[in-house]
Amino acid sequence: MYRRRLIWSLSLVLLLAGCASVVKKEDGSAPVPVGTKAPGKHVVLNLTGSDATTSAKDWKGFKGIWNDECSDEFHEAEAQFSMQDGAPQPTGSEGALVVVNVVDYHYVSIGARVALGIMTGNAFINAQVGFRDLKTGETWTTKTYDTKSSAWNGVFAAMTTKQVRAMCHEILGEVSAH
Repeated sequence: MYRRRLIWSLSLVLLLAGCASVVKKEDGSAPVPVGTKAPGKHVVLNLTGSDATTSAKDWKGFKGIWNDECSDEFHEAEAQFSMQDGAPQPTGSEGALVVVNVVDYHYVSIGARVALGIMTGNAFINAQVGFRDLKTGETWTTKTYDTKSSAWNGVFAAMTTKQVRAMCHEILGEVSAH
């Protein structure tokens, strides 16, 4: 009986141990002047990084998470969104080209966190995010985004998927406010 109470108590502590992801932004500039709900306005995200970053074994999965999470985030806001491969290029359309240059990251999946616990290390993303005119390619502003979790928060610590979703939410806030 004591053992069962202990297990339930520990489970409750782990559940309440923190699962949110916080994105820190450096730069106090005004939001990007693009309304995502206006007709013909589009947000195109280009995910890039250094050779070391983009050649990491988990880059393809990491990039897929960005596509899925940003698609969901922008869809919920009724905004037009797509991903762009290759070098960032203006398209001639109205909207914003968001260039996410991943400086460094550590990808931690939910499965790895559950199976290996704190041995997976801390999930984090450090990125320089450039906001450009989709029509001309002119740079409006560049901001630094950082997010990290602590493996000590247990299996409910924010893993990479939650961190990417939080960054997509911040990016959406930048391009939809004006």
